[in-house]
Amino acid sequence: MLRYFFRRVIALVPVVFIVSVFSFALLYMAPSDPITMKYAKRGEMPPAEVIAQEKAALGLDKGFVQQYSNWLTKALRGDWGSSYDTNQQVAEIMKSKLPNTVLLTFSAVLIMLVFAYPLGILAAVYRNRWIDYAIRLFSFWGTAMPTFWLGLLLMYWMGVRLRLLPVMGSGDFKHLILPATSLAIWLIALYCRRIRSGIVAEINKDYVTGLKARGYSNTRIYLRHIIPNASISILVMLGLSIGDLLGGSMVVEVIFGWQGIGSVALEAVAYRDYVVLQAYVVWMAIIYTFVNLAADMLVCLINPKVRLTEKAV
Repeated sequence: MLRYFFRRVIALVPVVFIVSVFSFALLYMAPSDPITMKYAKRGEMPPAEVIAQEKAALGLDKGFVQQYSNWLTKALRGDWGSSYDTNQQVAEIMKSKLPNTVLLTFSAVLIMLVFAYPLGILAAVYRNRWIDYAIRLFSFWGTAMPTFWLGLLLMYWMGVRLRLLPVMGSGDFKHLILPATSLAIWLIALYCRRIRSGIVAEINKDYVTGLKARGYSNTRIYLRHIIPNASISILVMLGLSIGDLLGGSMVVEVIFGWQGIGSVALEAVAYRDYVVLQAYVVWMAIIYTFVNLAADMLVCLINPKVRLTEKAV
């Protein structure tokens, strides 16, 4: 198991390196530059000589290879640079905003687990009946709706019309409910369908017939065998979803004013703050790969077949 873990970690290094090269290249080729955008934000436009001097001081006048090697050397030492816009250390920005995004992501996942499993189990147990059709209709509707549109609906009804919850900010638990729910609705719709499919596939297997022949109750068969076996593939999928949410919740963060890392990335895009953007892309690549690695390791621990396969490799 440890050998498999270290092999996977070593394999992640070239992935993160390639991501960093491609993201740096795209930012290098982007139009405009952060110095000009910084002054444009302030409503100023200094002489071209001043802008050229600032670019030279930051190393922005050098070629791609030189700029990337300078950035990589500093990043490997833990120095991610300073924001061109605010002069704040990028590492401090990430450390202060990333916990909010992690909290939002795992809150959405928790809400999903609370609702998706009961819905998926109901749809599987009562398959091809009206409750199954209703849950599948919700699933198709939920996966088709953009999360930002759901967020705007929740903001309007729960915050503006009914005045039950705050619509902006990230001060306390109440501010977390609406953005987490808007992300969770899409997850619930997606996972209840996958859970239903997994349970139906398990129900049709021979071991279930054997357990029933031995006199096991349906409740015991579902809780001890069918649901755990169906959850193995869900666990792998959950690792992908957590990575997607950590890197893809920026629109919801902006809509609800949630001070997460996604809102920082969008602001960096607006002002061509390439140092912040590069750090964001690399950090998200690292987090995404390690979350998926953690999910794979859990599957290896839970599923003996996977453990045997890895030992044979």
